[in-house]
Amino acid sequence: MSPYDQFKQDVIDVLWKFAKVDPVDSEKTLEKPPSGVDADISFPCFLIARKQNKHPAQLAKEISKKLKPEGLIKDIKVSDAYINFYADWNKLSALILEEVLLSGDKYGCGAKKSQKVLVEHTSANPDGPLHIGHFRNSVIGDSLAKILSFYGYNVKTEFLVNDTGRQIGIAAMEYLKHDGKPDKKPDWWVLDLYVKGNREIEKNPKLEEEVKELMRRFESGDKEVQEVYSFIVDNCLEGHKETLKRLGIKIDAFVKESKFLLSESVKRILEEIKKRVDIGRVDGERVWVDLSQFGIKREFTLTRSDGTSIYPLRDLAYHADKFSRADININVIGTDQKFYFKQLTSVLSLLYPEKTKNYTVVFYEFLLLPEGSMSTRKGKFISVDELLDRAESVAKKVVEEKMPQYSKALKDKIAKVVSVGALKYAMIKVSPEKTYAFSVEDTLKFDGDTAPYIQYTHARASSILRKSGVSFEKTPKIDGSLLTHEKERAIIRHIADFSNVVKTSAENYRPHYIANYIYKLASLFNDFYQELPVLKAEEKVKTARLVLVKAVQTVLKIGLNLLGIEAPEKM
Repeated sequence: MSPYDQFKQDVIDVLWKFAKVDPVDSEKTLEKPPSGVDADISFPCFLIARKQNKHPAQLAKEISKKLKPEGLIKDIKVSDAYINFYADWNKLSALILEEVLLSGDKYGCGAKKSQKVLVEHTSANPDGPLHIGHFRNSVIGDSLAKILSFYGYNVKTEFLVNDTGRQIGIAAMEYLKHDGKPDKKPDWWVLDLYVKGNREIEKNPKLEEEVKELMRRFESGDKEVQEVYSFIVDNCLEGHKETLKRLGIKIDAFVKESKFLLSESVKRILEEIKKRVDIGRVDGERVWVDLSQFGIKREFTLTRSDGTSIYPLRDLAYHADKFSRADININVIGTDQKFYFKQLTSVLSLLYPEKTKNYTVVFYEFLLLPEGSMSTRKGKFISVDELLDRAESVAKKVVEEKMPQYSKALKDKIAKVVSVGALKYAMIKVSPEKTYAFSVEDTLKFDGDTAPYIQYTHARASSILRKSGVSFEKTPKIDGSLLTHEKERAIIRHIADFSNVVKTSAENYRPHYIANYIYKLASLFNDFYQELPVLKAEEKVKTARLVLVKAVQTVLKIGLNLLGIEAPEKM
């Protein structure tokens, strides 16, 4: 139990011991006071007043007269229908800071859980490089996996590879005409094939039949076609992995759709749906699902009139496989896919009702870019590669201006860390379902709500600790009475709330809660540092403030790492 949770428990115990308030009622109604109220926990008396048929304000007075401060409670006051509890912050500050130092990089983590969690993210079509839309997907998915793992779950990440779709047929058609090997980054080479193939089809629509024939041959087990498909897809994946490596994102498994298409998985799903008279509809070789019971009028088609499978059928087989391997399944998807996933989830709820209860789709909006819309088919988009290059170029100029004293090697290293962190943070800091105008230059500012600002704050805390010469190998005795300034207390209160923020972020699948938290912590720390001396303070105060600096450094690093962002010690 954390020190702050112990304080909350002390409040529950005092209410029971002296006033016989049911602990269940206390646990249910205790709340954080609104801004402007200087108490630490409030107990509103509306619920129990209703049960006892009394006026809430009068009952609050009656109960408060019976209460006595115990444990970490310093004072108790009444305000209208609220009983306000005040913590003994001299004791609580010491306990909170001691917990941070003892826990280290595990501070705020959740208890180990038995459930397996599978997070599918990115899952870009293997028809070209990752673009900025995939970028936000990757960053949200990666940070969610890190947060859920920190919260105690056994987490794996996965990337579904659509290696059987029409787009690979188009690239294969073009490849078979010219053959050859990649002469550039392999995902860009695949893009060239795909774009050229589309242009050829636009000029001569009859070529569409060649693509369909390749798809039929692939599904019927033609080894030559399957090898061509595999060669194209594997090259594209090699390029995707290279880009993800630059982002510091590692995906545990890349699962190809063909695994389900060429096994019995797809056939089993298809046969099961055909047997379901309530939803299965068959017209020759074409099979679709009737979802009118969900208010969905559009047919959910699974196979074409020639019997070849369509993506939804393969996706159902993949989800069935995922459901068999994990207790909780999470999918990160753009909002442009909302209707499709409404259809898919409806079918899954009929086939796997229990498993679907633990299936969540995290939708995200795309960023507003001055460059305009993206289209891989036409080869017009902003790639992650180009975005990273551009951000690093801007970061180098900023670092050169702000840190001219460092060696070129160190400045280049800082520029890489800062540029990647800046882009990632920009993708995460707002709720996934919200969009906003994105600018590379704004993300790299060293003030305001940006990763460089938070990273710089972490580096500043690290610098103070280096200059102090204190190693913190042993946890020093902490005197909370030396940390009574409002700016010190504000930091400690915020640090105390970290485990709750982790819990809320993990349970709601919202990494931006962590981003918002560490930005506020960085702001609180900079306010503190501008007003209160650390290294030049009187010796006992200096020791206490160094502990506070160490706690801030620790929590900032944990928070940044949960977002997949490096926390540099020098900037």
